[in-house]
Amino acid sequence: CRAECSGIYLCLEQAVLSIFGHETPVDPTSVSDVSYINWLLMVRAGLTGLEFYTPATGEWRQAHMRARYVILRVLLEAGEGLVHLDKVTGDDGAPDLRVRVDKDLIPTVGKAAIGKFLLALQVHKSLGDVAGGTSLFERYSAVPEEMAAAREIVMARKEARKLLVQPHLYASEGGVYLRSFPA
Repeated sequence: CRAECSGIYLCLEQAVLSIFGHETPVDPTSVSDVSYINWLLMVRAGLTGLEFYTPATGEWRQAHMRARYVILRVLLEAGEGLVHLDKVTGDDGAPDLRVRVDKDLIPTVGKAAIGKFLLALQVHKSLGDVAGGTSLFERYSAVPEEMAAAREIVMARKEARKLLVQPHLYASEGGVYLRSFPA
């Protein structure tokens, strides 16, 4: 959670973006497309992370997806229109969700919310405050009724895991051959 929060926080810094080859200076009051997409993907990952939550037991089956959900909750709590989750009807007529992140609010509302959360995580860690850190994380990990309804849509829209099937080369009888596999 801390690493991913650090990633979306630091991607707002031009010096950090330039490390990765994004040299175009960005006005400090705006956000580059790279940073916006990073934030948007994190919010989406928080939403799709709900598939790793088990409502019957209240347990999370995957730590990273739980962390992404926590980040989503932090950004939703920030308010001011930073993040919207809209229930819509998909092209197929079934319920769907639309994720919207206000690009203009990322450097202000978003950065402040993630910065405050990162500070809280660091304070609990530095003080060895297991109870306080656990309480904070559990609070954001909770799945209230509206998020449980969103989970139902996420589960109904879940796609099969994508597989990448690659051919390989092998040597046999003095030759080199390509072996392909059905996808």
